[in-house]
Amino acid sequence: MTGSDVAEWANFGIVAGTAAATLTGLLFVAVTLRIESIVNTSDLRYRAAQTLTLFITVLILSMLLVIPRQALPALGVEIIVVAAVAGTALAILDHRASSATRPNSLARTIDIVSLTLTAVTLVAVSGVACAAGREWGLYVLVPGVIAALVSGVINAWLFLVRPPSG
Repeated sequence: MTGSDVAEWANFGIVAGTAAATLTGLLFVAVTLRIESIVNTSDLRYRAAQTLTLFITVLILSMLLVIPRQALPALGVEIIVVAAVAGTALAILDHRASSATRPNSLARTIDIVSLTLTAVTLVAVSGVACAAGREWGLYVLVPGVIAALVSGVINAWLFLVRPPSG
């Protein structure tokens, strides 16, 4: 696949990036409305950071998709790096949230409904396939991006509507 073929994915990158940026704003609104609970509860802070990481991951992937004349294998390597960094950050944040002395019920709910592992795994598989020159890897990126966005939306929604009591 040539760089011009990858360019056909630019619109997907634009839409996904716009969604991620918009949802990042929603997350900041949700956190602001519950700031006292989140600041005073370590597991909620880590879950909010996980949600932000998901949105930033999609934003970075979107930026990679719109780079002009990029070859598929190069894009694949970049996607692998993003998946590795995001996966590591998300695992660290998850461990810290899970290690909270008295996990908050909201944080436990977010942990249960999270699609984080699914999203990162799909992104990593996409990167490996693209690095190997397989065009279908880009199609695997789509459900990975969707899983990251949906997981982040669920988390932000829970920050807004679920009581933060222990």
